[in-house]
Amino acid sequence: MSFKDAAVELNLSPSAVSRQIQALEAHLGVVLFRRLNPGLELTDQGRRYLETVRRVLGELRRAQEGLTVPGSGPLRVSALESFTESWLIPHLADFERRHSGIELQVEATLRYADFDRDPVDVAIRFGTGPWGDLHSEPIVDLTYFPVCSPALVTGDSPLVEPAGLRSQTLIRVSQTPDSWSVWLRAAGLPDLEPRRTVTYDHLAIALSAAEAGRGVALASEFLCAQRLAAGRLVAPFDLRVRSAATYHLVCRPESLDDPRVVAFRDWLVDALGDGR
Repeated sequence: MSFKDAAVELNLSPSAVSRQIQALEAHLGVVLFRRLNPGLELTDQGRRYLETVRRVLGELRRAQEGLTVPGSGPLRVSALESFTESWLIPHLADFERRHSGIELQVEATLRYADFDRDPVDVAIRFGTGPWGDLHSEPIVDLTYFPVCSPALVTGDSPLVEPAGLRSQTLIRVSQTPDSWSVWLRAAGLPDLEPRRTVTYDHLAIALSAAEAGRGVALASEFLCAQRLAAGRLVAPFDLRVRSAATYHLVCRPESLDDPRVVAFRDWLVDALGDGR
């Protein structure tokens, strides 16, 4: 519902996407979108056309997949950038050692893969699910806690208790906008106002900012374990809060019969369950 976002995904300019939509509407003789300010809205004709096109493209994808040998070729994984950079990439060598016959193609992204359109076998999504008719299952129990540079806990005004966050910068991540509110409520400080806040759209950037002493971020153990082990980050408080949302493995229901998908799923659950 955004020509701008569609343009980014298609590597085109927004004006090029808009011209293509106008040409399609002229060809069909109907209006597909209502141009709002801001945003777009599908017309009734546009909604009916979308339903048909989505179904036809799905049939085309299934026809193509029907020509390939089940379980052959690379396993195409779409994973959120935070999960890919902080956990998946550092652990891929273990998967390759256990399953040397399975080649992975990993796309790190901030958007959810469209299983009706995109060339993807498995996705890692963050949330509570479910996602339509797709199979989804949580792959890790997630708790989170504040992390910061060691300098913040050893300086002239060391951060030793949650109330000290009033004098700090709280680092937020746009995908989890309520996480600090939930943690502060659990800490008995629902009305705490920090010195300032800053928001990033990428967890790895948020953790790098915390590591550089730019504030206090929230993270989960498995996503910042290497930084904690190396002493680049520390956890100033013991309180950990269980997250209602977590990372899920998502795939088409029929893909559960694919031995590559099963191997990847079992490896994820095993490795994350070990706390690696």
